Amino acid sequence: MAGGIANHGHPPNPESIQVKQTREKMKQRVITELTPIGKIYDEEMIKTDMISAAIAIFPAVHEMCKLFHKY
Repeated sequence: MAGGIANHGHPPNPESIQVKQTREKMKQRVITELTPIGKIYDEEMIKTDMISAAIAIFPAVHEMCKLFHKY
């Protein structure tokens, strides 16, 4: 660790990256659209190209509604 920054020697987890990207897409839509959160969730999950392992760890619609309700 040099200068307070750890040097990780492993590649990032692809499932986590896909989950983060999909959540960010949903968040941007929630912020910019009047579409209900549940409908945005459904639409994004239908068109997602996430691998099945990423879908398995993706938060459920009610969890995403709680998270995005503040926007």
